[in-house]
Amino acid sequence: MNALTNRNNPAVKFYLKYKRIVIAFLLIIFLFILGEVTVSNFLSLGQILLTIKLASFIALFALCQMIVISAGGSGLDLSVGYTATITAVLTASVMDGQNSHLWIAILIALGIGIAVGFANGVLTAYLKLPPLVVTLAMANILQGAINVYTAGANITGKPSPVLRIIAAKSIGIFPNILFLLILVAVIVSLILTKTKLGVILFGTGANETTAYLSGINVKLVRCVAFIISGVLASVIGLLLIGNMGMAFKDMGSNYVMPSIAAAVVGGVSLMGGDGNYVGVILGAIFLQTLTNLLVAMGWGDAGKWLGFGIVLFVLLILYVSNRRSR
Repeated sequence: MNALTNRNNPAVKFYLKYKRIVIAFLLIIFLFILGEVTVSNFLSLGQILLTIKLASFIALFALCQMIVISAGGSGLDLSVGYTATITAVLTASVMDGQNSHLWIAILIALGIGIAVGFANGVLTAYLKLPPLVVTLAMANILQGAINVYTAGANITGKPSPVLRIIAAKSIGIFPNILFLLILVAVIVSLILTKTKLGVILFGTGANETTAYLSGINVKLVRCVAFIISGVLASVIGLLLIGNMGMAFKDMGSNYVMPSIAAAVVGGVSLMGGDGNYVGVILGAIFLQTLTNLLVAMGWGDAGKWLGFGIVLFVLLILYVSNRRSR
């Protein structure tokens, strides 16, 4: 039997098990090679590390999407960008460049995340309103709250030095945010694959009827998924202000579409029930590499959003085609 078609072949078994991750990795390699051919020094170590650093924030936001999507119910969280933004805006003046005030900022971030996530969760899981509509409305509410709070004035305050070190500084040539992302990836992977919480989350998303008959509170699980997403988005807001050194309106809104695209590229099923965070991280790196390439080719922001849109469009077509073929 041909080794390439033998499912007992270790290489074939590995590919079938991690097909989406392998494809995402190959796409990244392809983009870097294409970039090196068209743009000088695109494949340099410095450029690769910068790409990974910028992709880390997309990957963290994509974790919010992965958790909500995996719980099923056609869940997506369009409010993560403004949840992060309002956290950054409100905590900037609180920290004011002082490490001693960081714990207050963390408490504020947790409070905002829990409140936003709880509202999204209750409205979607218990009142059965469409997640897209609910989270889009929440994003608009948060945007309005930010505008009222700032009232046209400059946002004052700076992040604490600790946040600056974590989010913006490097150890040698390696950005610190990369080490944080690796730590998060390990923790998330262990929770989703080795704990009861992961089984409940994926089980609820895979088949809510079976989950319900097994004694799982499906509504509670989905509500908790939104709360986790809200808390994560708020914490990412602290990291954003640490990376940028200041807070400003709309600082997190540009991460919403990339976070969804990264989850899809990383192989998260839009129907729920599965997800591999390593694949999501690779999806984020792919999108950031695509962005860098388009910008380097002179396409600018318009090209970036066009690229994201095309990627999502193609992947959704492939996703629908795959479901119909089953």
